[in-house]
Amino acid sequence: MSAGPLPHYPMWQGAIVRHADLDPNDHVTNSVICSWFDDGRYVLLRRHLRPVVEPSDYFALVMLEMHFLQEVRMFDEPRVGTAITRIGRSSIAMQQHLLVGERIAATATSVTVLGDGVARRARPLDEAHRQALAPFVLAEAS
Repeated sequence: MSAGPLPHYPMWQGAIVRHADLDPNDHVTNSVICSWFDDGRYVLLRRHLRPVVEPSDYFALVMLEMHFLQEVRMFDEPRVGTAITRIGRSSIAMQQHLLVGERIAATATSVTVLGDGVARRARPLDEAHRQALAPFVLAEAS
């Protein structure tokens, strides 16, 4: 599948294919692709939202849907694009694409909730949180 007109992803990150990532068919296993998507989400939240949340607060992944479209093989140079599609009361919806060259190898959508580390329940996102996340919202999603 060709990438075609992709949304403008505000964050891209490369991934490395290791020999240990391959299954008996010489494809990267789905669990590794899942971890690449996790890295994309985590890096965005850790770098940009973590500095403005309470130290005891945490991020909880509450929904993840992935579609595996093309194989990824040894010596491919995959990259993960990550963007926010919606900022809710306490949740952050994201969309991701895994590209190999111009091919879409996999897609993911997810929802992460900001958790209050003391009360152990969802914490509403305040204006400082929203400002930290704003540069990563897809233009067509705002």
